Amino acid sequence: MRRAFSFVAAAMLLAVLPLTFSGCWVACGCLETPDPNWTPLPVPADAAASAAAKLADVPAMTVTLTDGPNARRFYIATAPQTIALIDAVGGMVLEVVFEDRMPDDATESVTTADARTAAEAFMQKAGLAPDGLTESVSTIQAAGVAAYQVIWTDPSGVKSPEFEVSVNAATGSVFAFLDERMLLNITAPVIGSGRATQIAIAAFGATGAAAGSAELSIDFTGGSQASIWRIRLNASGGTAPDAEGSTPVVSVDAVTGNATVAIP
Repeated sequence: MRRAFSFVAAAMLLAVLPLTFSGCWVACGCLETPDPNWTPLPVPADAAASAAAKLADVPAMTVTLTDGPNARRFYIATAPQTIALIDAVGGMVLEVVFEDRMPDDATESVTTADARTAAEAFMQKAGLAPDGLTESVSTIQAAGVAAYQVIWTDPSGVKSPEFEVSVNAATGSVFAFLDERMLLNITAPVIGSGRATQIAIAAFGATGAAAGSAELSIDFTGGSQASIWRIRLNASGGTAPDAEGSTPVVSVDAVTGNATVAIP
């Protein structure tokens, strides 16, 4: 009888006390409103870096945790001439960009079939099998450059894109990959550093201005994902950028080519 009583008492206590689970609390068997101060913990930084490096096929990448729209968190991974975006909660690699393979002009030396073959080879090497998906190829021309986009779409349901691979139309090299299964409205950049630098110099408008350095970043300051080249110019026309803080910086949208000049 004493043991039976202890079971009953324990059950009554559990019925009275609220329980916490994943940032929500439960009382009287009813799920209440989630705690607004609770945020899911990100996957370990080394795990995110390893996943991005594997997909990009580079020895290692360095990651930085950043905040995106709607309180979503991301890792931005970098390696020489490579940048990637990783969902910080699930660890999915959402985007990889190979900066030195991006197009700098509108030359179309490779065929649609060549682009398809290059994109399929990338997917196979990455271990991604788009079985059951519909494949399509289209040409992208923006701000004086040309590329192919190979997209795999789920033919059922809303028919939204699942994967996207961008191919340089002049060289046939894959320069960007998107995993769009999370429906986060991510757009791959298409304008290379050489063309972005030309746009930056034209936007600055000073005779004799020369390129100093170009850095590609994945940016969320506008409320959504954007790929931005930040071009430091040498206003005096030299071969190296002026001293930090004294040189103009031009931000060039790597998708549209829109430029914004910031003069110190």
